[in-house]
Parts: sequence; C-alpha cells; structure tokens
Amino acid sequence: MGVGVSACKGLVHPNASDPNNGERERDLSTVTRLPFLSAFEDRTPFEPTETLSDKDSSLLKALTHHRTPFAVVETDSAKLNVIYASGGCVAGLGMPAENIEGSSLAVVLKKGIKMHDEDIARLEAAVRAKEDLSLVVQGSTGKRNSKNVPYTQFFVTAVTNDEGKVLYTFVSLQPVAGPEAEPSQTMPYRFRRAWTCLKPSSVWSLFTPYKTLCEADAGLVKALQDRREMFCITDPDLYDNPIIFVSDDFVDMTGYNREEINGINCRFLQGEMTSTEDVDVIRYGLREETDMRVCLLNYRKNGTAFLNQFNLSPLRDTSGKLAFFIGVQIEVEDAEVMPFPTTRQTLQEMLLDEEEKDFWDEAELAPAQESARSAIPAKPVVVAEEGDTSAERSGAESSTTTGDTGLAESKTKTGSLSGELESKQTEANTSSPLPE
Repeated sequence: MGVGVSACKGLVHPNASDPNNGERERDLSTVTRLPFLSAFEDRTPFEPTETLSDKDSSLLKALTHHRTPFAVVETDSAKLNVIYASGGCVAGLGMPAENIEGSSLAVVLKKGIKMHDEDIARLEAAVRAKEDLSLVVQGSTGKRNSKNVPYTQFFVTAVTNDEGKVLYTFVSLQPVAGPEAEPSQTMPYRFRRAWTCLKPSSVWSLFTPYKTLCEADAGLVKALQDRREMFCITDPDLYDNPIIFVSDDFVDMTGYNREEINGINCRFLQGEMTSTEDVDVIRYGLREETDMRVCLLNYRKNGTAFLNQFNLSPLRDTSGKLAFFIGVQIEVEDAEVMPFPTTRQTLQEMLLDEEEKDFWDEAELAPAQESARSAIPAKPVVVAEEGDTSAERSGAESSTTTGDTGLAESKTKTGSLSGELESKQTEANTSSPLPE
C-alpha cells in the first residue's frame, strides 16, 4: 500500500479568488495540446442546423473546448462536402478555410496532405457507411518544417439527432509520429468510450462499465455511488489513462463539466503549487496497481486551491485483470493523511460511523437530488380535531412503531454492508498482494 506524506501542508493559492465566483478561471485549462501542430487561432464554433442528440452535442462541445482539429462532412452529399473546418483543421491542412469549406473531402485531403487515393477511398467508405473508423495514413498535418511527424491519424464518427438520423460526420485529424498510433489517441474515441459509461438518472449519474467487474469491486463502486462520494474512474487500457466517468459531486466541486473532463488525464487538477512528490505517490500506485493515499494540492476551474485527500484503488474484472482505477477525492482542512489508508477502508470506516448517527438526515443533497425531490408531491397532513385524543394517540403509536422498525432495519442493513465490505477487502488483499 502506498502512503503519501504530503508536501503541501499550509500552502494556499496566493491569488485565490472566491470559490463561489466563477468569473475568473484558471489559465491552465483542460485544453489538449498537440506538440506537433503549429499554433493556430480558433474559429467560430460549428452550429448544426438541427438539434443533435445528447451524446453528439456533448461530443461537439468537447471537441470545441479541447481545440481538437476536426472537419464536419455532409454525410448524404454526393461528393461528401466539407461544411466546417475548425481552427486546428485549417492549420493542419495548411489551407485557407474558404478553400476547405464547400470542397469535397477527397479534394481537401489530396491538396492538404497529399493523401493516397486508396486511403481516401477507405475514409470515404467509412463516412458513407456511417461507421466509426480510426485510420493512420502517410501525409503530414504537423509543422511544415518538421520531419518527425510524417503521418496523420484520422477518426471518423457519425453524429445524429434525437431520432437517430445521421446528420453529419465528424472527421478529426492530428499529426502522429508513426503508423502504429492507436485509436484511443484521438479525443473523439476516448470521449465516445466515456459516454458509454454514463447513465443519467433523475437523482444522480450512474457508472455503467463496459468491462465486467469482479463482485468485490462492483460492490465498492455501488457503495460509493449510493453514498454520493466524489470520485472519478480512469481506463489504463486507453491512451494516457483518461477519465471515463466522474460523479456528479466531482463536477460540482471542481467546477468543470463533463465535456471538459471526460477523455483526458486527471492531471488537469494540478497547478503551480502541486507537489511533485505527491504526484509521484500517485504514479507509484498506478504503476504497481495497488491501493494508495496521499493529500495533495489541487485547483478548481475558478483557480481556487483545495486540499484533496486522494485515495486510489485498482478495479479488477472477473478474471483478476486490471480493468479501471478509481480515485476518491475528499476535501480536507489539514494536509495530514487520514488514518484509514485505502478507498475500501475509508468507505468501511464511514459506514461504521453511521451506526452512531444517521448520515442521511445530515447529508446535503446534490442539485440533481434537490430538483428530483421537489418534483415529488407532498403527502397531505391529517390534522386531528380538538378533543380527538384517540386519533392523536393512534398516530403517535403508529409513528413510534414505524420509526423503531425503520431504525432496526437501517442498523441491520448497515451492519450487513460493513461485514460485506470487510469480506470484499479480505478477498481483494488475497488476490492482489500489496508491494513491500
């Protein structure tokens, strides 16, 4: 088990603004940086003529925010005309925007990167078939004076309206150093994977993994969701171990929305005063695939710093193979590391505390919960007439009996869950020995 001795005790952001004031945002954002691509100016965001589905509307917001080079193609046009090119796309192709928009996809790719006919045919076939495709071809969209990026990676994905009708095709492109680039190096691919994990509900968003977790780890995730803990989940099988799910409280607390978070690495929360020693502790836990904890300085979107008691745990599938990592964040006042060392033990300790007090009566509702509860009509209150002592006595007895029964059931369920977590912790320690 990795235990971090925090190097950030007593540090505060020298220019921290009011956490409730969203006017000032961090200079360091989640924007993707492509080191091989020339500097470029952003263009006016693409505005579809019809309303896109939720998943595709979010994808468009993510591509725009991360300044991803991409083009929008009319899927049903005979020549697959390009109707929009982002600033990164214009810079990568080295052509004026007016020469790109209105031209066919084939003409643009031939002029821009001198793409081979057979590669153009494969790309066009994917667009017409309305299928996702990752394709690496010869032809540079990188800096014109660089010989280290002779390849371009494309990712093709169709976008639809709410009825499922395909409206356009997004074609992202980026310079890469070799033909072995994997699909997850593209932002659209990573964002698509993250979207499959998100299951919105009337109360809060739920994690629905695309890998089957073992029983112990599936139970851990469920318990964290039921308690509305602040956490994120990453996929180490994808390029740069990106975030594929964040809880609603993570969004509320950091100030970033999902379009800014999904598909990128967690390091975007770090800032100028984040200790490299603390980050090394996290890297150790990732490398060794083990539970670890550390308290480090992180930053919200508005620039304010906060102390993050961070607990990392690997999540394994039914065969014992690493599937995901889960990181639980707890904002604390002091940088001292909490006595219970892992995500599982932290949760177990919290559940044991709930035997002494009713956590749910004191917990603050998330915005989604408040709106859901306000939509539920209130039950009518029966007021007994003066002198009707039998009704008052009957109501009091009923309330007392119901309360005692509910309390007994609550304690029984809490004890059962605590025992279940102890059993799952024992199984996890047996199947995944911690490093010395």
